[in-house]
Amino acid sequence: MASASASKYNSHSLENESIKKGSQDGVSEDVSETVPRLPGELPITEKEVIYICPFNGPIKGRVYITNYRLYLRSLETDSALILDVPLGVISRIEKMGGATSRGENSYGLDITCKDLRNLRFALKQEGHSRRDMFEILVKHAFPLAHNLANLKLMILLPRPPE
Repeated sequence: MASASASKYNSHSLENESIKKGSQDGVSEDVSETVPRLPGELPITEKEVIYICPFNGPIKGRVYITNYRLYLRSLETDSALILDVPLGVISRIEKMGGATSRGENSYGLDITCKDLRNLRFALKQEGHSRRDMFEILVKHAFPLAHNLANLKLMILLPRPPE
């Protein structure tokens, strides 16, 4: 059992070759256009991650962060996974692993949600990809702590006549 799970983790490493989504004629398509958005929802960033699924193990995917939600779409054809999490559901975001972390998928983010979900994302150690995603999520999941609520209120309210 241990050898089967170890090979599964090795085959889903972010250090393996990069994933490119392409159509049958070889032309790459923009996946972000297929992510459904609500009116007023603005894209902030997208990253290639490995979602550590508690049921199926690691799944390669692309996470899209907007000003309203975190949206994950798997890039693997054998496991079609879509994860849609409103940022208001997030209660805690923690970094897992460190610069000296060893092992497969040991560097990333651990997100605890108010609806009892625990989301784990493994990221590449190069390029501070974890720090960027962590800062964006903390800023938009906890807007009162970052004075974003006042900014959004100013945008939504009409200006008084002068």
